[in-house]
Amino acid sequence: MIRASRLLRCAVAVVAAGLIVDDALADEPQAAAPVFEKDVLPIFTKNCFNCHGKSSPQLGLDLRSARLVRRGSQNGPVVVPGSLDESLLWKKVSSGEMPPKQFKLDLTKDELAVIKRWIESGAKSAMGMELPQDVQQQLALFDEEIRPLFEQRCVECHGAEEPEADLDLRTLPTLLRGSHSGPVVYEGFSDKSVLIRRLTSHEMPPPDAGEPLTPAEIHTITSWIDKGRFADFVDVEPRRTPTGGLRESEEITAEDRQFWSFQKPVAADPPAVKTGERVRTPIDQFLLARLESEGLTFSPDAPKLTLLRRAYFDLTGLPPTRAQAQEFLNDERADAYGHLIDRLLASPSYGERWGRHWLDAVGYVDTAGKDFNPTGVTLSDGYWRYRDYVINATNKDTPWDRFLVEQIAGDELVDWRNADSYSPEMLELLTATGFLRNVLDATDEDISNLPFDRYEALFKLMERVSTSTMGMTLACARCHSHKFDPIPQTDYYRFLSLFTSAYNPSDWLQPKHRHLYTVSRSEKARIDRWQAELKTAKNKQKSIRDGYRQQLFEQKLETVADEQRASVKAAFETEEEKRTKEQKALVAKFEKQLAVADPEIDNALNDVDRTTLDELQANIRTTEGHLAGHKVEKIQALWDVGEPPTIRLLQRGDVDFAGPIVEPGFLSALSPAGSSPTVFSPNAIGETAGLRLAFAEWLTSPDHPLTARVIVNRIWQHHFGRRIVATPDNFGATGAAPTHPQLLDWLAVRFMRDGWSAKKLHKLIMTSTAYRQMSKRTADNDAPGAVDLDSIDPDNTLLSRMTLRRLEAESLRDAIIATSGQLDDKRGGPPVMLKPLPDGQQTIPNQQRRSVYLLARRSNPATFMRVFDYPVIDVNCTRRSTSATPLQSLTMINSEFLTASAEHFAKRIQTEAGPQAALPRKIEIAYRLALSRAPS
Repeated sequence: MIRASRLLRCAVAVVAAGLIVDDALADEPQAAAPVFEKDVLPIFTKNCFNCHGKSSPQLGLDLRSARLVRRGSQNGPVVVPGSLDESLLWKKVSSGEMPPKQFKLDLTKDELAVIKRWIESGAKSAMGMELPQDVQQQLALFDEEIRPLFEQRCVECHGAEEPEADLDLRTLPTLLRGSHSGPVVYEGFSDKSVLIRRLTSHEMPPPDAGEPLTPAEIHTITSWIDKGRFADFVDVEPRRTPTGGLRESEEITAEDRQFWSFQKPVAADPPAVKTGERVRTPIDQFLLARLESEGLTFSPDAPKLTLLRRAYFDLTGLPPTRAQAQEFLNDERADAYGHLIDRLLASPSYGERWGRHWLDAVGYVDTAGKDFNPTGVTLSDGYWRYRDYVINATNKDTPWDRFLVEQIAGDELVDWRNADSYSPEMLELLTATGFLRNVLDATDEDISNLPFDRYEALFKLMERVSTSTMGMTLACARCHSHKFDPIPQTDYYRFLSLFTSAYNPSDWLQPKHRHLYTVSRSEKARIDRWQAELKTAKNKQKSIRDGYRQQLFEQKLETVADEQRASVKAAFETEEEKRTKEQKALVAKFEKQLAVADPEIDNALNDVDRTTLDELQANIRTTEGHLAGHKVEKIQALWDVGEPPTIRLLQRGDVDFAGPIVEPGFLSALSPAGSSPTVFSPNAIGETAGLRLAFAEWLTSPDHPLTARVIVNRIWQHHFGRRIVATPDNFGATGAAPTHPQLLDWLAVRFMRDGWSAKKLHKLIMTSTAYRQMSKRTADNDAPGAVDLDSIDPDNTLLSRMTLRRLEAESLRDAIIATSGQLDDKRGGPPVMLKPLPDGQQTIPNQQRRSVYLLARRSNPATFMRVFDYPVIDVNCTRRSTSATPLQSLTMINSEFLTASAEHFAKRIQTEAGPQAALPRKIEIAYRLALSRAPS
C-alpha cells in the first residue's frame, strides 16, 4: 500500500519538474511579469470558462490552472512560454477568433496585453512547492480509504499485467486514465462517472465475484469524486495503442474476412436448367435453377400492354401517351420490346425517375438546418444544382464508378482554385460534391458552432456515405468497436479522417459560408470590382444631379410666401414616414409647384458637369456590358479547408474524451490483410489533400467487395420491388443474407465489365423472362397436383411471378398530372415552392411540374406525397416503406388536387372526343388516356 506521504512526494516531484510551478518567481517581484493566478486566471474565468472550464472543456482544453493550460488541448500545446508565434492560444485571442463571437465576450486591449506579457515572460505561475491543503486531503483520502476498497474487491480483475477492459484500479493515475472505452471517473460529477454507474447497478463487481459494495462504501467514493481537486494534480500517462492504432482485440482475423460480403465478387457460370426455352438472359438461368429445385418455374409472359405500362413506369415514372401505346401495340417486330426499352432509356424522363432513387440514397433536401418549422423554410441556396447534376448524369449514363468519384472528390480532379474562368467540366465537378454537403448540420447558428455540433455533422456524413455507397452501418463503431462486424473503433475514426480536410473541425466553415460561385475566384474578383465601379459611378452621377436638384428646389422655394417658406422646406426635408399631419398637408399642397424634373436639371448643367456626367454614363454603359454576361450564383460544393487537422479517437464518441491520434485510412476488413493502401491519391490536382479522391478510387476499384454489389442490388430492388439483399444499407452480419448470392455476384461482375453502365444493366434485367412474367397466379397453379406456391414461396422470394407493386408517391402524382393533360415538362432549375397552411399541411400551388422538382423538405414534405410514403429525411433513405392506410383512400377521394385534376381530365376528354361525341366514345377515350386500353 502506498501511503499518503509517498503519493505527496510523487506530486511534489512533478511540481519540481516544472510541470506545475515556475521557481523563478521566488526571486522576482510579481509586478515584473503577469502571474497566472493573479492576472490571467480572472480573464479566463470571465471570458473562457463557458467552453474551457470544469464541466466539459472543449477539445480537451482546460484553462483553470497554469498546468492545465500548459498541457494544452487534444491537438497539442496551446502555450509555448516565451513564444507568441508558437502559442496557439495567443493566435486565437489576438485575432478575435476566441472567445467565439456568439458569446459576445470580446477581450479588452488591456486583457490582451496581460495575456501577451504573460506568455512572453514565460507563462509564470505562483503555485508553490506545497500542494493546497484540500488537494492533499483528497489525495490522502484515495490512498487511505478508496484504494483499499479497490484492492479488496476489484484489482483481481482490474489489476496485474493485463487488466480487464484495460482498466487498472491499483493507482490513482491508472484510475484516471480509465479503460479502453474512455475515462471511468469524471472529477466533480459522480453522476457522469461510469465507475459509479457500474457500482450502484451492482454490475461491478460481477455477481459471481463476491458481494457488491455497500451503500456507505459507494457514498465514500461518490463524495470523493464530487469534491474533486485531484485530477489536475496527478500526471496521467496517455493511453497507447500498438503500431497501426489497433489494439489486439481489434485486429481483423482471417475468419472475419471470410464473411460473404467482404470477399471480392466472382462470377460463376450460369447454372444449367431443365426448361431452357424460358431462358432469355443469364439472369433467368440463376433464378430458374433455384425455382426448379423447389419444383417451380416462371409464370407465363405478361401481355404486351402490361409490359408496355410496366416499362414506362419503371424507367420514366410516367404512363405512356395514347400515341406511344398505340405505336408499341402496333409494332409487330420480334424485337419491338427491346426497341421500346432503348427509347425509354434515351428519354429525359429516365433521369428524372432514376435520379430520384439516388437522391433518396443520399438524403437530398433543398432546405438548410433541421427544418422543424412547418410554416417557414430556409433554403440551401443553389443546392438544386446538385439535383440537376444527378438527373443529367443519370441521363448521360455516366459510369457509376466515375459518378461516385465525381461526387466524393470532384473538386480534387481539376485545379479550379487557379482557373481564370470555370469550364463546364469544372462547374459540373464542383456541383457534384454536393453529395457530401447536405448532411444535417446545426452549426449554421453561431451559438451551436461548437466541437460537439461539428462532430455530429461528421457522424451523419459517415452514416450517409457508408450506407449509400458500401451498404455498411458504421455508426456503432463511433463509440466502441462494432459488436457484430469487424469494424474497430480505430477504423471508424481513420475513415472519418478522410473527410476532415474538408469538414475540418479545427478550421470549421459554417454552412452559410461553405459555398462557391458559378464563376471562378478571379472572375468573381473582376465582377466585384465592376460592381464597385458601377456603384461609384452611379453615386457620383447622383451626387452631381442632386446638387442641381437642390439648387433648383431652393430657387422654386423662393416663390412660396415668406411666412410658410421655412415650414414648407422642413416638410420636404423630413422623411415621408416621419412627417406630421401638417407637414403632409404642406407637401401635398406644394408638391407640383416645387417639383424638379430631370429635363430641368439637364438644362441647368454647366459644361464641366455635363462633360463629367457624359463620361460617367459612358463608363456605366461599359461596365454594365461587362456584367451582362456574368451571372453569379451559389454552388453548394465541398473542398478542403485549411491544414488537415489532427484527429483523435473519441472515447465513447464524446468530443470531451479524446484518445489516441489516428491517421486517415480505409476499413481494414475491406482491404487485403497486411496491406496499407496509400491514403493520398497521386491523381489529386490543385491545393488539396487528396484524401477523398483516394477513398473514391479505393471505393470504385474492381477489387472492392461491396460497391458494385450495393449498386446492383439497389437497381434490382427498383425493378422487382424486392431486393436480392433485403437490407440495401446493411451488407454486414446483422443484415439479410442474399436470396441468390451467385446471381448477385454475377451481376456485380457483369456490371463492372460493362463499364459500370446502369442502362446496360436495366436492359439486361428488363429483357429477362423473370421481369417479363405475369404478376397474377395462373389457372395451372390451382390444378390438381400443382405445387402449392403459398407454402413454398409465399413472399415470392424466388420470383416465380412478377411482384405486384404500388406506385411511389412521385409516380402517382406525376401520372395524375400527365393523364389529366397538365404536365409541364420543363426540366431543372430552382425547386417549386410549397405553400404551408395554418394547419401544418404543405400544399403545392404549381401542380404542373414533375414531383422531383418540388421543394424537398427534411421534416415537412408536401402533404400529398407524405401520405403515399414519401420519406422524411434524417440522414438518407435507402428503402422506402410501403403502407396502406385509410388516409390514402380519403386523399384520393377528397383532396383538392385530385378534384382539380379530375376536372382537367374531363375537359381533356371533351376536347379530344369533340362536342358532338356520344358517351361510349368519351368512355373509350377516357380508358385510352388513363389505362392505355379500351374498356372491357
